Amino acid sequence: MKIETSSDIATIFFKVFKICIGLFIAGIGIAIMYNVGWGSAPGATLTQGLSAFTGYTYGISSIIVNLTFLILLFFLDKTLIGVGTVLVTFFLGFFIDLGMLIVSPFYINLMSLELKIVMMIIGSIIIAIGFGYYVGVDFGTGALDGLAVALNRKFNIPFTYCRWGSDAILMLIGILLGASWGAGTVSCLVLTGPIMNFVINKTQSFREKKLNRLKEKSILNTK
Repeated sequence: MKIETSSDIATIFFKVFKICIGLFIAGIGIAIMYNVGWGSAPGATLTQGLSAFTGYTYGISSIIVNLTFLILLFFLDKTLIGVGTVLVTFFLGFFIDLGMLIVSPFYINLMSLELKIVMMIIGSIIIAIGFGYYVGVDFGTGALDGLAVALNRKFNIPFTYCRWGSDAILMLIGILLGASWGAGTVSCLVLTGPIMNFVINKTQSFREKKLNRLKEKSILNTK
């Protein structure tokens, strides 16, 4: 039986904190997109479509979508299921609500067409940064985000292409089920893959450098 040391516990809490930071960032981006009103991210489009098709509430539809893709993720790469999976499933909604409180005073819905375009692009970028940061922590992913990561690992296809493909499928199914969509949906689809890939690589590279420094320090201390 492995006994967790105080150092292990501190590392776990720090990873959880970093995942929450990523979800908070993503929540602000999603809130911006909601206020622009030109369509949601592909995953949200699928949830909305399922809700429109079945008559279930958005919350129930979200649970169904997440559980379905969680089962798929288990078979593709169960190592991606972890603390981050739980946090995304149960707390992303909270961070979106928090994002709405932060964004609402800016009255994005009343902005001019030009400013809405700018906010749409900013919102898409912020979502991608937030998701990329929490995935880069490598402590479990949400069911939908994990799909692209699993395809990348399993078939060695560049992450950007995997994300584009998975987002396109989610968006198409959502639209066929009756979801509304628009320029914001397309913007999220196009920008999320490459930006997430960049942020994930930077986050993991920074973590590896930090681990190497700690190992070198540990070796020097034992001499």
